[in-house]
Amino acid sequence: MFKFEKDKCYRMPAHFGGFPYQPAELCYHDVITMIFSYKTDGKQLSNYIPESFELLQPEVKIVFSQCREIDWMAGSAYNLVSVSVPVRFNGKRDQIEGSFSLVTWENKTAPILGGREETGVSKIFADIEDIHIFHNKRFSVASHEGNSFLHVEMTVESELDDGSMSKYKNVPSNSMHWRYIPKVGAPGADVSQAVLYPQRSEAEKVWQGTGNVRWTKLSYEQCPNQFHIIYALSELPVIEVYPTMLTQGALFLMPPSARVLE
Repeated sequence: MFKFEKDKCYRMPAHFGGFPYQPAELCYHDVITMIFSYKTDGKQLSNYIPESFELLQPEVKIVFSQCREIDWMAGSAYNLVSVSVPVRFNGKRDQIEGSFSLVTWENKTAPILGGREETGVSKIFADIEDIHIFHNKRFSVASHEGNSFLHVEMTVESELDDGSMSKYKNVPSNSMHWRYIPKVGAPGADVSQAVLYPQRSEAEKVWQGTGNVRWTKLSYEQCPNQFHIIYALSELPVIEVYPTMLTQGALFLMPPSARVLE
């Protein structure tokens, strides 16, 4: 009969065996990222921030990342769209500033399962196009069951010089999330906790420009498990749009430094 070993890590279906814990950074060697950010209504945004967190600024950051040459996927690739806000975690032990992830869409199963179960990232599935490049335009679309719900577009205007690039060379980030695993056959949660999952980025090139984000609300019939998320984000007013950034470089996830916040 199958038996679990205490010093092994497992993922469902766990009964096919576990693997030794390896405390190492996860390197994404080739990542192209478009970063859109804007000021919104703080009171409305606070409706989606758990009570343990304090919203620092009424700002929304939408990040599109095209990830390639991923070590833990044996060189494979995927795309993602994340939505986050700047926060401070106010706990009994921890007082940490960083970003809180409202939602992350990804277009492959493996990173979704690992991120949700192991590190508490609120990941869900979407079809996400690779970046389309047309002259100085960069754009992509996210959709679900054939229904587009997000269009991101950037006009590249200038590349940053070496002097301006220094702050993008090694950028640590306190990425925070809410890990929620529901009970089986009953309301409530078996696990409901705040999680810290640090990461850092190393940009080789950075461009600045203008951009826009366009949400399309979907009905229950079009997207029964996500329509309420899309609706909530699309209803946040855009008060002021900040410069859009395009970066190319490497990303490092840091599982050994991930932990539950208290």
